[in-house]
Amino acid sequence: MTEVALNQPVWLEQVRIGIAWLSRQFALVGGFLMLVLATMTVISITGRALFGTAIEGDYELVEAGLGITVFLFLPEGHRANGHVVVDIFTNNLAPRWVALLETIGEAFFFVVSVVLIWQLTLGGLDAYDYMEQSMILELPLWIVFVPGVLSSVLVALTSLDRVVTFVRGAGK
Repeated sequence: MTEVALNQPVWLEQVRIGIAWLSRQFALVGGFLMLVLATMTVISITGRALFGTAIEGDYELVEAGLGITVFLFLPEGHRANGHVVVDIFTNNLAPRWVALLETIGEAFFFVVSVVLIWQLTLGGLDAYDYMEQSMILELPLWIVFVPGVLSSVLVALTSLDRVVTFVRGAGK
């Protein structure tokens, strides 16, 4: 669903370009964060093995960091249609039926993304209100929820755009 329809307003195409750019930036930040976590883990394990000391709170940092990176990769993966697709049932269908099934899937993605936004926002607010923090480093846990909410917003916008595009007749 990447083709541009002639009946689409210019601002909508600009929004799509902005979402695509932001999704790529999230993925790049996620990749950088993953490299930092891997480097920290190697340093911590090496320090533990050779010198009997490790980076304090390395488990907490890896746990929170990997949770954040999963959400940072999600918008770009969704935008690029990088999800696993089992097409054994759709191989013999007409393209219009395949597009309809993909749109139904996008509608489900939209609903799930909205539920994630809602629940992650509530969880983050609770973590903030109750001043929840990690055990060793005492890092505030609400910060971990922010990338999840923002990433879910990008996924929801992408899904909504694809559903609206199909309904307006500009789909495949």
